[in-house]
Amino acid sequence: MYRISILIYALFLFASCNEKHDDFNVTGMKPEYISYEALLEFEQQPAQAVVHAGQILLYQNYVFLGEINKGIHIIDMTDTLNPVNIYFLKIPGNKDVVAQNDRLYADNGPHLLTLDISDIHHITLIERAMNVFRPSEVYPLEYSGYFECIDEKKGWVTGWHEASLDNPKCKTTFN
Repeated sequence: MYRISILIYALFLFASCNEKHDDFNVTGMKPEYISYEALLEFEQQPAQAVVHAGQILLYQNYVFLGEINKGIHIIDMTDTLNPVNIYFLKIPGNKDVVAQNDRLYADNGPHLLTLDISDIHHITLIERAMNVFRPSEVYPLEYSGYFECIDEKKGWVTGWHEASLDNPKCKTTFN
């Protein structure tokens, strides 16, 4: 009985030692990054075309329309039949915005911006509270399959794209 136990144990040991871990390549999702330095590039710019509309906020006579991970379009609604896209606020990593008492609060990747919007033609940055938010995209949302694990040293994740992945270590299942 003792010899049989040793033989069975040796077979299991031999099998696990000879288990081959082949390299593999799959199509999956790869994160898109923006550097932490580039996140600090706040600027009021001329109006731009809306590409990926996000959150909408109505404040006084203006609509603040989010451009996902890029910034905020400012649309003058004084004449509701003829809205005018007047400015774009470049706020990398932006997804959410709220306004109160002539202040606009916007996420800027991990940071929170407080902007003075009392003069819509000259919006100024009052404060940037650093590292308020944790990463919101640690995996591709509504996706099932392999993906490249995020590396926070590369920057802030602003999106995902399909790519060929070698030996990915991360996988998710969306139900």
